[in-house]
Amino acid sequence: MSERFDLVIIGAGLSGLALGAAMAQASRRMRTLIVEPRQIAPNLRQWVFPTVPTHVLRRFEAGRLSGFEVESLNGAVLHRPLDQLVLARVPAQSVQDAALDRIASEPRMALETGVRIDQIHRSRARVVLDTSLGSVRASWLVDTRPLEDVGMPAGRGVQLSHLVSTRLEDGSIERVRIKLASADAPLLEQWILSRDHAVQEQASFTLAPPRVPEALLQTDRLSDWGVPTDALRHAHGVWPLAYRPVKRGGGRVILAPADAYGLRFAPGMAALRLHRWAQTQARRLSYGLSLYAPPPPPHPARLSAARIEAMIARSRRQAAEGLHTLLYDAPADGVMRTLSGAASWSDLMRAWRSGSW
Repeated sequence: MSERFDLVIIGAGLSGLALGAAMAQASRRMRTLIVEPRQIAPNLRQWVFPTVPTHVLRRFEAGRLSGFEVESLNGAVLHRPLDQLVLARVPAQSVQDAALDRIASEPRMALETGVRIDQIHRSRARVVLDTSLGSVRASWLVDTRPLEDVGMPAGRGVQLSHLVSTRLEDGSIERVRIKLASADAPLLEQWILSRDHAVQEQASFTLAPPRVPEALLQTDRLSDWGVPTDALRHAHGVWPLAYRPVKRGGGRVILAPADAYGLRFAPGMAALRLHRWAQTQARRLSYGLSLYAPPPPPHPARLSAARIEAMIARSRRQAAEGLHTLLYDAPADGVMRTLSGAASWSDLMRAWRSGSW
């Protein structure tokens, strides 16, 4: 194989399929090749994220909530309605299937799995890939493979998640519940339930150095929801609180890993951000413009993450009290924006004036 393409995408994960599907829908058809080093596996994750009602993944929604619950340390539950935002639930499998169908229906696009990437030669005018398929030339290359170095030195804030999923027999109502687990340690627990599954995503995120006691990742509390622990599917994840800067790549190589940041809802917010980015890149390429990497979070979001990290480094109790105040006293939309890594200047100004966090 020795062919030339307008665009080559390395990786058929979240970022690669989002860009591939957007390219298949672009007005100007471009020759595009997607190469995946492994086989494409089903994605059973349920993305839950706060967003505006007319978001880019709206047609894939399986559920939508207009509020969330906050559970206090004594067990009392407060329902907090959202004003302008909604909590959308999108099955990742639906998005993946739609992207694969769209790519397969476009004759100028090709998807190859099990491809070994040997070397990448870059220049200002083109990119040449040495692969197990042969030499591939491209005008642009977008590399969506995950970063090898997680870039989280000891002492930085991270989120350790324990994700579980199982079928529900009693058809529980959909809900998202957030709890501050302890007044001494800023550990937030998030429970996401839906009608077609039990705990789609039980994510216990802790803001701490990467070494976290295994006791923080136990799933004993799932029995409170009537979930049989022997039927659970488990997965672990580590997400940084702060944004990790990603270089552009150099020449005509763009780095676009499916990175996530923020205090809560990391996978869902990554999916939303990457689909917005993919649609913009497809338009730019069809107009003959240069591509660019996914943008970093806005400055207010980065400032809020830095503020939370500083609170934790100074005093865990103070951080817990600040997060408790945020969950209960801040406007519900501001809570969701802050937890998801999309805080606005108005959110920061309210927090500064109130002196809460």
